Amino acid sequence: MIIRFLYVFWDFLVISSEWIVISLILSGIIHAFVRPQVLQKSIGNKKISSLIKTTISGAILPICSCGVLPLALSLYRTGAYLGPTLSFLVATPIINPAAIIVAFAMLGKEVTFIYILCGIFLPLIIGILGNIFGGKELIAPEVLKLQSMNIKIPENTYVDKTPWYKKLYNGILWGFNNLGIEISRFILVGTLFGAILLTVVPQSFVMQYLSNPKLVSIIGITLVGCMMYVCALGHIPFIAALISAGASPGIAITFLITGVATNISELISIYKLIGKRTLIIYLFSMLFFGILIGYITNILLANNFIPIFDLSSSSKQIELANNINITFPDWFKNICAVVVLFMGLYSWFMIIVKKIKVLISRGKEVKC
Repeated sequence: MIIRFLYVFWDFLVISSEWIVISLILSGIIHAFVRPQVLQKSIGNKKISSLIKTTISGAILPICSCGVLPLALSLYRTGAYLGPTLSFLVATPIINPAAIIVAFAMLGKEVTFIYILCGIFLPLIIGILGNIFGGKELIAPEVLKLQSMNIKIPENTYVDKTPWYKKLYNGILWGFNNLGIEISRFILVGTLFGAILLTVVPQSFVMQYLSNPKLVSIIGITLVGCMMYVCALGHIPFIAALISAGASPGIAITFLITGVATNISELISIYKLIGKRTLIIYLFSMLFFGILIGYITNILLANNFIPIFDLSSSSKQIELANNINITFPDWFKNICAVVVLFMGLYSWFMIIVKKIKVLISRGKEVKC
């Protein structure tokens, strides 16, 4: 059981770490080269245009739900409102060009059309909800602190003479030393819980349950999707097989949307790094709309829907999608996993050391 747990834990970490590391690098670049005033002006508001910008940006990037966290948090702490941040968090893992091509080939034009609509409108809706119900979490504390200082620097008079390579180095260093260490400890906790869950309840058992259309319900698939780590591109063939086995198209689309947009690591990180209110908005929106989308899809398609699952006829589209999709060698994935593991362990170690120092200092005060 312990050996299996360690294998599952490492596989879980390897799957998500590559994009976490790349996201930290991109976050560092944003931190180094994008001035907060520019970002605040662009997406630091409640305008629909801000939500559209982050939704489109997210849809282009082929990043998973864990990998998008550092990038979204960097935008949030640099000046983006909660709404655009949530739109980016939802859009990025749900939809990308490669996933659309594979979905069209293996799920059919009807399901793919609904999938695309969900990938566009669901981030916008959740972003609007974030802007309306964000409360104190609407604007990051770091941004509020800067705003309270009331420092105004005219855009045309400020000239930063720091060489670009130094900016790049300092930005990436910030990405790993600050953001990476802060985020990785929660990703580690989420990965730990996910590994325990998959060790106690093996993924093969879950897949067997999902493959039985008589047992599966839209509510059940929504809950399973929120707990599992699902990659949109990698799980489309399984979803196509699920439909061929007799599952309704609503169940398939619900699993695809809720599975790719949520997982335990992401939910824990949102709660710890942004706040409880944001977690409630995000999680309950995904649960509610996941069930609603599945139900509506079944009403629209269930009676006349014919599965088109055929690997031979879909080979050209799958090959095209694989050419578009960015893949990394195993050695790179393992190095990224080691980096995330080290950052997470270092972060928890420093917290423990800090608490021990506090206890020691309190003990000395009592003696005095």
